[in-house]
Amino acid sequence: MQRVLTTRRTCAVLLAATLSSAAILCTLAPDALAVSTSFWKTDSFVTAEEGRLEGVSVLRDGRIVLSRELEMLDTPEAQYVWSGEGMGRGVVVVAGTPGRVLRLGDGDPVELLSLETADFPAMAVSPEGSVFVGTAPGGEVYIITPDGESRLFFETGEGYIWSMAFSTDHGLLVGTGDAAKVYAVDNGGSGVVIYESSDASVSALAVTDGRVLAGTSIDGLLLDITPGSDLRVLCDSWYDEISGVVRGTDGTIFFAATSVSLEDILDGNGNGDSGYGSGFGEGAVFRITPGGGAVELWHSRSAPVTSLGLSPDGLILAGTGSGGRIYAVGHDGTADLVAELEGEEVLSIRGTGDAIVTTGAPGAVYRMGPDTARSGEYESEVFDARSTSAWGELAWKADVPAGAGVEFFARSGNTGDPDETWSEWTPVAGRGGGQIVSPSARFLQWKAVLSRGSSGAGPELLSVEAAYLRENLPPLVSSVTVYEPGDIVTGPAGGANDSSVSQTLPGGVEVTYSLDPVASPDRELPVLLRGMRTASWEALDPNGDALSFDIYLKSDDEEDWKLVEESVLRRTLHTWDTAAMTDGVYRLKVKATDRQSNPKESTLTASAESPPFTVDHTPPEFTRVDVSSSAGGLTVSGVVTDAASQVMFVDVSVDYGVWRPAFADDGMFDSCSESFRLVIEGLEEGEHAVSVRAADRSGNPVVVRKLSW
Repeated sequence: MQRVLTTRRTCAVLLAATLSSAAILCTLAPDALAVSTSFWKTDSFVTAEEGRLEGVSVLRDGRIVLSRELEMLDTPEAQYVWSGEGMGRGVVVVAGTPGRVLRLGDGDPVELLSLETADFPAMAVSPEGSVFVGTAPGGEVYIITPDGESRLFFETGEGYIWSMAFSTDHGLLVGTGDAAKVYAVDNGGSGVVIYESSDASVSALAVTDGRVLAGTSIDGLLLDITPGSDLRVLCDSWYDEISGVVRGTDGTIFFAATSVSLEDILDGNGNGDSGYGSGFGEGAVFRITPGGGAVELWHSRSAPVTSLGLSPDGLILAGTGSGGRIYAVGHDGTADLVAELEGEEVLSIRGTGDAIVTTGAPGAVYRMGPDTARSGEYESEVFDARSTSAWGELAWKADVPAGAGVEFFARSGNTGDPDETWSEWTPVAGRGGGQIVSPSARFLQWKAVLSRGSSGAGPELLSVEAAYLRENLPPLVSSVTVYEPGDIVTGPAGGANDSSVSQTLPGGVEVTYSLDPVASPDRELPVLLRGMRTASWEALDPNGDALSFDIYLKSDDEEDWKLVEESVLRRTLHTWDTAAMTDGVYRLKVKATDRQSNPKESTLTASAESPPFTVDHTPPEFTRVDVSSSAGGLTVSGVVTDAASQVMFVDVSVDYGVWRPAFADDGMFDSCSESFRLVIEGLEEGEHAVSVRAADRSGNPVVVRKLSW
């Protein structure tokens, strides 16, 4: 006979074979033993990308090297620098908010144009050096001639200008919103619409090989809108906005798409409360195939791709709208993390010689040259050891040419973000490795300073590994529960792969704890289960150490705990026979220890006790059983009482037949004394043997028999 003991968790458990009981299967396998040294390693792009970069790049194979030289230009304070273009020795940029056009060079910045009522998110430069800027809001185009004169050049009549480009064949191209239109404007300031759609805006424009390409916002379309040719959709992306289009050195067209639009920046009212820089959004870089289709090369899952451009040596550069990062995307879909800038959003990457990079939040301008930076710094992510740890050796592998150098530093603290409570940066000296002298703490960070030699060759940092030893912390034990004999104990599997685990009781009786639910209509506790009790508990170890458990019992009239089971492994339930326990009130204690994972002198323990529970071996008594007969039937009534626990049911059998449930006179069996009644009809006249049985909450049964005529 199978039986299931009963309560209320999530995964039913059964006793099969010689005995059925119930439990939670829980494997407490360590992920790192406290007695063992652990290692934190940085040796791949995924692990190195999480660090902070200044003058260094993380290559796709995880190497950390000096980046291209990035010169930050002196720029007046601005929330955004929308775009910039190199002109001679100087740079012309558009900044906001409010909108300003600035010339940056060897001396102080020169303001060429300013408006208090609008920004200039779009800019184009003619071959003659005239600078055109478009306003948002306003939909107006201003021209700044090479001699510095500025004037209104063209009015679109639309609300915003989001993109501009210059074509030798078609003049100045202007992309607008709220209505998505593209105007071709001649040298005299007269314009005609060459494209319009129901989309929200034209977010990107580019001219390449005589073709005019346009990207839209909301539908995220890239189109060929060349006048005189059929309108053609090159890609219907699954993103909201096309954010950039460039032509590679081999003639291949690349474009970027993003889930966060440029307009979201202005919706933040210039205070930075926009979609950019807030850590959400995503984007991608696509390549146009020779057949005219589009292939996604690279996907940014953690930040929108807000700009696209070329490096001085022709690499495809993608700027992101979170973290101010620039990636170099290869034709094979892999990417190098080229640079991390102070601005949160990389808004533009323009130029065919030196690349001019602009950022927002805050606004800044950088010139990226072809040479390697003289020095740079890589700061690792903050490592969480999960508990206070002692630090060992910091070991590294690096290729260091003659004259070049790599220096290492470390610091530690107990807050997730380094603050004034952290230790100072201290050098880590040695050839290929050295002792970390930072104080024991939960968090660690290391820093590498790279410098190139006189020959121009810089070092390559291949991998860094920090050793640490966690402080041993005591285990935690809670929720010790002793179940009633009639309970079904259910619970989660605790991450175990097995479906059952066994426990052998004294005398050789085996209890199997299974994860398969079983139910039985039988209300009486089988003989083999009487006196059996099951307890469960919850436990974990902060270090991930393997735990074992010692089980103790004590009666309320006893002083000392009695050890009943030692070194319980791989389960957090325990079943035992209460036959040796007299009627009374008891408690159970579980003591957890991490002795399996630590030397004796470092072993730690913790314990928790159950609430008091009652052991009851005494069956109920019938103080009265009456059987009265009537025509064709019997009425059975009486009173049953128990000294220690509630009466759970009363059944009646006539002539040794099936048991029929009697009913409590007060509607529920829930007390130590219950009166009951059952009317049985349809009996033949004559002698009848009437058996009446009852059981208490502990499963103790009693049966009496009466004869009736």
